[in-house]
Amino acid sequence: MQIANKTTFVTKLTKVLKPFMKFLFPEIKENHKLYNEISMNIVANILGLGNAATPLGLKAMKTMQKDNPDKKVLTNSMATLIVLNTASIQIIPTTVIAIRSSLGSANPSIIIVPVWIATIVAAIVGIAATKIFIKVGK
Repeated sequence: MQIANKTTFVTKLTKVLKPFMKFLFPEIKENHKLYNEISMNIVANILGLGNAATPLGLKAMKTMQKDNPDKKVLTNSMATLIVLNTASIQIIPTTVIAIRSSLGSANPSIIIVPVWIATIVAAIVGIAATKIFIKVGK
């Protein structure tokens, strides 16, 4: 992820994710640094790199906290990032495949399609619930 961050990969990915991120995080001004941090977190989760996604998510949260007027309360964007990070879509569930492989599974990657279905449904439901609760809370 550090190598990707030093290349144009993150910049290109941020441009691709920008409409999606504007929908998810309407409170965030076009802060290039924060958009990159959130993009890196999303990419790490999509690639199934949970160990890399956690510190990237924490870094994005710290950046959001700097602009938070009430430091004791999460902003809507912070809550959305937590939900997105928790229910993230994974294309390659590397950790689960590695565990299944180490335990001698005959076909450790057979779980890929069920993981896609589960994570897509979880992400959609989580995002929808977050958006509903944000509107109700206003």
